[in-house]
Amino acid sequence: MLFVAGIAQMIPSINLSIMYVVYPEIQREFSGTSPGALSWILNGYTIVAAATLVLGGVLTDRTGRKRALLVGSGLSLVSVLVCGSAPNANTLLVGRVILALAASLIIPASTSLVLLAFPAYKSAMAFGVLASFGGVSAAAGPSLGAFIIDLGGWRWAFFFNVPLALVTLVIGPKVLTESRDERTRDMPDLVGAAMLMLGLTSTILAVVQSPAWGWGDERTLGALVAGVVLLALMVLRSLRHRSPFIDVRLFRYRNFALMNATSCGFAVAWFGMFFAFTQFLRNAWDFDLLKAGLLVSPVPFGAGVLAPIGGRIADRVGYRPMMIAGAVSFGLGALWFIYVVSATPSVARWIPGITLIAVGTGFVFPSVQGGTVVGMPADRYAIASGVNHTVQRIGAVVGNAIAIMFVASVGPARAFDRMFWIVLVCSILMVPVALAMTPGSQSSTTRR
Repeated sequence: MLFVAGIAQMIPSINLSIMYVVYPEIQREFSGTSPGALSWILNGYTIVAAATLVLGGVLTDRTGRKRALLVGSGLSLVSVLVCGSAPNANTLLVGRVILALAASLIIPASTSLVLLAFPAYKSAMAFGVLASFGGVSAAAGPSLGAFIIDLGGWRWAFFFNVPLALVTLVIGPKVLTESRDERTRDMPDLVGAAMLMLGLTSTILAVVQSPAWGWGDERTLGALVAGVVLLALMVLRSLRHRSPFIDVRLFRYRNFALMNATSCGFAVAWFGMFFAFTQFLRNAWDFDLLKAGLLVSPVPFGAGVLAPIGGRIADRVGYRPMMIAGAVSFGLGALWFIYVVSATPSVARWIPGITLIAVGTGFVFPSVQGGTVVGMPADRYAIASGVNHTVQRIGAVVGNAIAIMFVASVGPARAFDRMFWIVLVCSILMVPVALAMTPGSQSSTTRR
């Protein structure tokens, strides 16, 4: 069961990060499309996923977690076939939107199925293993994508997901056990979901277009103001609505609030960092796609080894030491890339920095995901997971937009340094957040 849930989570995770190496190939394929329009192929998925993950969590609880996982896997199969055969950029964008909708079912369904299947004292270990599937596949996306593209072209980076979807659809019905929340719940506020999507779209439009329009341009300022206002109104509406899109009642759990803040900051740093990685290696160091992919491969390896180990550590001592260790390693990696790695190619200088980032990823990923639901009733897992992944997707959108803006404004080499200053700041902020976690938030208390 854990294997099937993990395979299902690999599909949206790998397709989120693989775009960092697919994106330059798409730019070449659809060279007649403007860079601003093409950027929505990267960000459109993330925005739609952010706006529908909470809704997906509610539908998962109401209609059945097994059913939701299988429907999401079926949608993902359709989406990767559409993307891989897309004749133009618009069709590719449609395929990515379908994949985002699939992810909104797969992520909360697989999380709930796993957490409900294991006793509380093993929950951190189980989530560590599940997080390793998602984290490793997300981290492996750039290196795996580079290898696939080098062999057969960018379309095969999407077709690679077909066997993953088929494994879930064939084995899932046999090994998964259906479960649902029998209590009747109102559907979440769809107006709030629309406000989130429009607010994010408008804000990201301002950031992505700022190099071309200029920050003082009325179009940039108008889009930025409109986005911020819409997002603020969404929060106010959620505070008053009977069935809010973002259930603010969940934030009474201190650990949930802290981990969501950390998830957002970590996503900004991590996804912006990976965009900066590929742009720097390809354009500043002038490495080919395969070599660039190999140079970021220590991250998936480190995450794959350390995430399950981190889950076992959390079962014994809690998430706090994992968070601190991961933040320190991540911050040291950022400092290494800022002060040691330069525009002059040097693999020997690169390896220590990417190793530190890999260790940080392996400890932080299971912490910010598994720690979110600790101390909550089991029937809130899907909703809590949906909110957490929504926050992560928002952070990913912001991180991508910042990295795209840096590259367009100052070029890949200087953008690389600027992005790692953001990584350093986010790493530093994770330490006081970890220290602020209450003893009851640690997984060791679940034995009581």
